[in-house]
Amino acid sequence: MPSCESTQQDCSTEKECCPFEKSIDDLCCPVEMSAKMGTKAFSQAIMEVQVDSLKEKIKNTFGEKIDKKSDAIVKALGTHWQSLIDQATAQKTLREEMAKIITS
Repeated sequence: MPSCESTQQDCSTEKECCPFEKSIDDLCCPVEMSAKMGTKAFSQAIMEVQVDSLKEKIKNTFGEKIDKKSDAIVKALGTHWQSLIDQATAQKTLREEMAKIITS
């Protein structure tokens, strides 16, 4: 099973990026993306422990602007993330309906 870091060619063939859904454009399904994000988040958390004193100083200096930017990021990426889930669900439903038609 190719990972999200596989080439586009791997994901554009009949191979699946994850057991739940085939690739949508150059992105793998939300399950595979979540696993990759979890791995990256763990590494990031370890690094953040090492820079806590810097984070406090940055927050004191730029906090209000950072909070506004964070709100914008969460809003935009939340919408994007939901669209990926909706696309995966639509693709799954389509395949289920095609299977019903073919087997009936």
